[in-house]
Amino acid sequence: MHRDLRGRVVLITGASRGIGRRACERLAKLGAKLALTARSVDDLNKVVGEVRVTGAEVQAFPGDLTKPEDRAQILADVVARFGGLDVLVNCAGVCSFGEFSTSTETIVRRVMEVNFFAQAEMVRLVHPHLLQSAKDAAAGWRPAVVNVASICGRWGIPSMSEHCASKHSFVGLTEALRGEFERYGIDVLLVLPGLVRSDDLNRHLLRNDGKIYLDFEGAQPPDEVATAVVKSLIRNRTEAAVGFVSWCVWMSRRLFPRGVRFFMQRKVWRFAKRER
Repeated sequence: MHRDLRGRVVLITGASRGIGRRACERLAKLGAKLALTARSVDDLNKVVGEVRVTGAEVQAFPGDLTKPEDRAQILADVVARFGGLDVLVNCAGVCSFGEFSTSTETIVRRVMEVNFFAQAEMVRLVHPHLLQSAKDAAAGWRPAVVNVASICGRWGIPSMSEHCASKHSFVGLTEALRGEFERYGIDVLLVLPGLVRSDDLNRHLLRNDGKIYLDFEGAQPPDEVATAVVKSLIRNRTEAAVGFVSWCVWMSRRLFPRGVRFFMQRKVWRFAKRER
C-alpha cells in the first residue's frame, strides 16, 4: 500500500520541536494539510511560519494535551478549520532519567499523563472523525494513527523506569487498537526510536540523575526518526524500529533475550564501579 497524503488533514502532537516538528516539515512537502499542537505557543507559531513559507496549508492549535478541555477544544478547532481529520500522529512526550527508588509519585504520574493517557485520549477523540475519513475507502484511502513510542516500550532500560512504563503501555494500547480498528478500515502504526537527541534537553527531561551512561548528545537525530514516521505512514508499516541501536534491541529481544538482559545489567554494574 502507498498512502497518498495530498490534501489530507494530519494532526501532529508535540509539533513545536523534536520529532513532531521535523515530521511536520516532511509532511508539508507531500501536500498534507497540517494541524499542529503543543503547549508552547511561541515555538508552535514559529514552526507554522516556517512551514507556510513553503506554500503548505498549516495551522497552530496550542493546548495542554493532559487537560480534557484542551484536547476537546483542539480537535473541535481542527475540524472546524479543515472540515475533518484523516491522520493523527502522536509525537508528544517527556522523559525521566533516574532510578525508580529516588523518584516521586508526581514524576511517575506526569510521565504517564503525557506519554500515555493524553495520547490514548487523543486517539479516542479522533476516532469518529477517522471513521468519517474511512468512507473514502473506495478511492483507495485508509485513515491512520501513527504512535511514536520508543524501544523502551519493548524492553525496560535501567534508570528509565517511568519512561519505560509509559511506553510499554503505549505499545500495548497500539497493538490492541490495531486489531480493533481494522474493522473500521483505520490503520494503527507504531514507530520505535532509540535514544533521540533533544532540541532542549532540560525541557524534555523531568530529571537527569540516572545511574547508567547514556550519550544524550550523541543520540540519533530527530530528523532520522521523523523520516521513519513519514515513511511508515506512506508505506503503511505496522511497526518500525528506527536506528541501529533500536533495531538491535528490537531483534535481540526476540533472538537473545538473556543477552539483552545481561547487557542492561552490565551498564548498571559499570556505572556503579566508576562511582566507587
